[in-house]
Amino acid sequence: MAKKENNQRRLKGYYGFQKKYPSRIGERPIHESRKAKKRERIRTILFCVLLCCLFVGIFVFAKFCYNLSTRPLDKNHIDSPPLVTAENIGTVRATYIDNYVLRDMTDLENNLNSAKENGFNAVMLDFKTKEGLLTYNSDLISYSGDEEYIEIDSQIINKIKSEGFLLLGRIYCFEDTIAPQRLNAYIYEDVEKTRIWFDDSAIMNGKVWLDPTNSKSTNYLCSVIKEVVSMGVDCIYLDSVQFPESRTGAVPVYTSDDTTLNRNIILMNFIEKAVVGASGRPVILGCPLECADGGNTEKWGGTLFDTAANICSPVLEAPNNGDFLTYIENSYLVLNNKAKNNFSTVKIIPTIKNPVENTEFYEDLASSEAQSYIIVP
Repeated sequence: MAKKENNQRRLKGYYGFQKKYPSRIGERPIHESRKAKKRERIRTILFCVLLCCLFVGIFVFAKFCYNLSTRPLDKNHIDSPPLVTAENIGTVRATYIDNYVLRDMTDLENNLNSAKENGFNAVMLDFKTKEGLLTYNSDLISYSGDEEYIEIDSQIINKIKSEGFLLLGRIYCFEDTIAPQRLNAYIYEDVEKTRIWFDDSAIMNGKVWLDPTNSKSTNYLCSVIKEVVSMGVDCIYLDSVQFPESRTGAVPVYTSDDTTLNRNIILMNFIEKAVVGASGRPVILGCPLECADGGNTEKWGGTLFDTAANICSPVLEAPNNGDFLTYIENSYLVLNNKAKNNFSTVKIIPTIKNPVENTEFYEDLASSEAQSYIIVP
């Protein structure tokens, strides 16, 4: 009995009917296989790796939060003017500056000073001409023609904006003699697409056009708009948004049955895509007065007065009879009253073509009822 009392260690016997035996990490099966031991070792390693990853993730997140809280505010971003939108665009009095003026910064500065003296607060440059030239650095299409132009770069844009002007970028759309060949987006004279359509005879230097029904055309134009917006323009001015007119002996063909072609919807859809591509910048739809008032079935399939474009800009030319200034003033009031019931186009800014070149005309125009206008030669 004494021997049993002095022995404090408990002994445990192992019998054949037992399934587990004690070990350093707990009880284990007596007949545990090597495969089971390997699985347990792998689980242990994976658990350790997971803990390490979790620690690293928590550390990186804490470091990011710390850097974000201690980063200084971007003063340049705070001081930069807000994005010009259709709601805050206000009064626009724009004058067109020809591309050749950009060849010398002194000439550009003189034109800007003259624009200020005549009451203008915006200028318009051609970023895509009616010939199809892209007057800025672009990789969309290559051009190897002989016609020279001045490339619009950041220096020119910064100069215009530093003088306090809004910048309108004009883009000629389907009137284009370069892109149809590069994109294979011609207009044809036949359904089989064997004869390319020209807007005039070869003797009269007829030109090809981009096909408005071809997605290659519309996608290309939207890409141009995105590039121009990325350069920092404040507004996009779309010109030649139309189907070309047929001429004697040369009727453009678009589908196997053009009698079912809805030209108005096609152009409306393009304008909607253009607005999306403009990324919030106001889109101005430049068009003949007929396009906004009356319409034409062949060119527009009706009218384009109320579209996805924020601003409609009908072209006003001097009437045969009556005062040009009075005509501009009355047209501005009538068209803007008409636009009040529009769902999309909310403002009318007329494009005034071939105005009288004198200071008094611009002074009278600035003090007239026509609050906004765009002057083009």
